[in-house]
Amino acid sequence: MKYFKLLVSACAIALICTACSKRQDAVVDSPTRELSDMKDSKFAVVYSQVMDRGCEMVNYDNEGKRLSSITMKDCVGFTSSTQSNNNIYFSSNRSNYHVSLNKKTGKVEPLSTKSLSKSTDDEGAFFINYYNGYILHDINVGFTEDGLVGELVYWKEDDNDKNQVKLDGELTTAIFEDRKIYAILSNDESVTVSSLDPKTHKEKRKEIDMDSVFFPDNNESLKSLNNKELLVAVNDNVDSKKNSMLVILDKKTLDTKRKIVMDDGFTIYKTNIDKDKVTIVSYEGDVKKFNRDLKEISSEKIPLNLKSEDEHLEEVKILDGKVFALVKMSDRDKDGIIGRIIEYNIESKDSKEISLKSDRDWEMTSLEVMK
Repeated sequence: MKYFKLLVSACAIALICTACSKRQDAVVDSPTRELSDMKDSKFAVVYSQVMDRGCEMVNYDNEGKRLSSITMKDCVGFTSSTQSNNNIYFSSNRSNYHVSLNKKTGKVEPLSTKSLSKSTDDEGAFFINYYNGYILHDINVGFTEDGLVGELVYWKEDDNDKNQVKLDGELTTAIFEDRKIYAILSNDESVTVSSLDPKTHKEKRKEIDMDSVFFPDNNESLKSLNNKELLVAVNDNVDSKKNSMLVILDKKTLDTKRKIVMDDGFTIYKTNIDKDKVTIVSYEGDVKKFNRDLKEISSEKIPLNLKSEDEHLEEVKILDGKVFALVKMSDRDKDGIIGRIIEYNIESKDSKEISLKSDRDWEMTSLEVMK
């Protein structure tokens, strides 16, 4: 977990330094811009570097066999991903260069939206989300004369008519729900929830009632709990001394209704909400299951089997009652293995390990599990 947080911190610092990023002319876009054998694909992975441009997208089958790959020269620091029924979206945290992958055809398309701000050219992003037919991502403008500023870009997936709006604060994540956009914004001292009319951009916002050390830290930190409440997962991102929390907000008033404090040592990483339960996975590989009233049902641990300090939990996806935990290696082993996916069944407790191979070492890995 500490390694991962250091990596995230490095990425945040790198946002400021994007203009210094090196272009790797040796890495060129693949002529086809298309992955093959999509019908046999189980995992879509983007490998990238923290600072340098150039990345590789690979699709693997359910046993970890490489099916195909493409290289792209302009991508850097892919950290966020999401998917709809038709497409998978990967977002770069260091450049305004995002991509979509058609799950049926394998075609890869670049997504980019120029910032409304004149003060920056290559802003990067903190998240990309698909929610109820809409794609949402941010443009991290950063510090301006008026303070921290983020831009929200959103569009209905089937018409691609993009909308864009500036918001005060660092935009952490956003979802589309109940014909509104709910967004989480932060500064150095507080976290704010915003309710935005997607047509008029009329905004209502309220500061979340909690200590200033708590912040959300990924694109899945905001969820719709039910038709009246939002769920926000926050961690102590200042000194890591306070326990992580789930904060429940009223959708109409945006008031803080209640908080659920996690056990000592349980640092919230990813959350998932389905029809009858809420599943939360920690950076340490622990899994907690709650009912929809957020009463804990069970607690268990994924068998990550970390073999050395050179391995760390890099990504987690929760899908169809299973947790897919990606363990990343700092360097490939002698067989070319760069990571391992532990597929863990929450109900049966069965698990299997899937090795991922790569042709070179990469610093960052973004994973989506096909659904």
